[in-house]
Amino acid sequence: MTLEIRSQTFQTPAPVRLRVEIPKGRISITAAETAETTIELAAANGDSLAREMVAEAEISQSGDEIVVRIRRERRTLFGFGGDVEAEIRVPLGSGAQLGTGAGRIETHGRLGALEAQSGAGAVWVDEAAEARVRTGAGSISIGAVAGSVDVKSGSGKVRVGKVGADARIATGSGSAELEAANGEAKLTTGAGDIEVGAAGDGVEAFTAAGSVKVGRADRGRVRAKTIAGRVFVGVADGAAALLDISTMSGRVNSELEASAPPEEGDKRLELIIRTMSGDVNLARA
Repeated sequence: MTLEIRSQTFQTPAPVRLRVEIPKGRISITAAETAETTIELAAANGDSLAREMVAEAEISQSGDEIVVRIRRERRTLFGFGGDVEAEIRVPLGSGAQLGTGAGRIETHGRLGALEAQSGAGAVWVDEAAEARVRTGAGSISIGAVAGSVDVKSGSGKVRVGKVGADARIATGSGSAELEAANGEAKLTTGAGDIEVGAAGDGVEAFTAAGSVKVGRADRGRVRAKTIAGRVFVGVADGAAALLDISTMSGRVNSELEASAPPEEGDKRLELIIRTMSGDVNLARA
């Protein structure tokens, strides 16, 4: 028996723990105000291999755990056909562990703890309590995370919105953007620009070939290093900055005024900046 579309519904009045594994295709998760988990698997191109995979897929419930799993076959990863689309709707706050060998992963609505991994494909996340995302080749975009975020792309652009705690962002080749983090933020890229909108407790940024920009920092430490690129840091009004800056073939331009040492209770910011060939610019923000 082969199916092109397969649907199943489970009664889930509380958030679930969802696990989805497909070798190839697309995973789309929607978190909504619902007391059901609905699953729809479809053969994306209608080929016989994909229909067979849909028909033989494991779809099961055990307590609050929902599993959707399609066995991996070598011919689906390196050959043609076998693309499966998984459309799943879960209660708000559900946790999810999502994986595909080659394909796109996307989520909509507020999830709990999220793990997502794609060997080759983009990952797009709307909102999660915390997130750990990996992709070998593809971009990563995350709207907001209440807790910590840990993301890595082998080759692709990474963009993360507001993070409630710590953030770790890495990409081998591509830019890295972080809107804001309340905790510590560490961003690295082999070739690409790094941009942080608002720093929290501290920022550590390194790029071999690219610029570093921190729009606003008011406390903690900003440590930035680039081999070939510029560095810009905006220092919040009222924050005292301790500077440790060196560049081999660039200029240092500062709009910060000299002042007396900060007093007890004043905001303090330490800037440690290194460039090989690139200007350093400091301004009030």
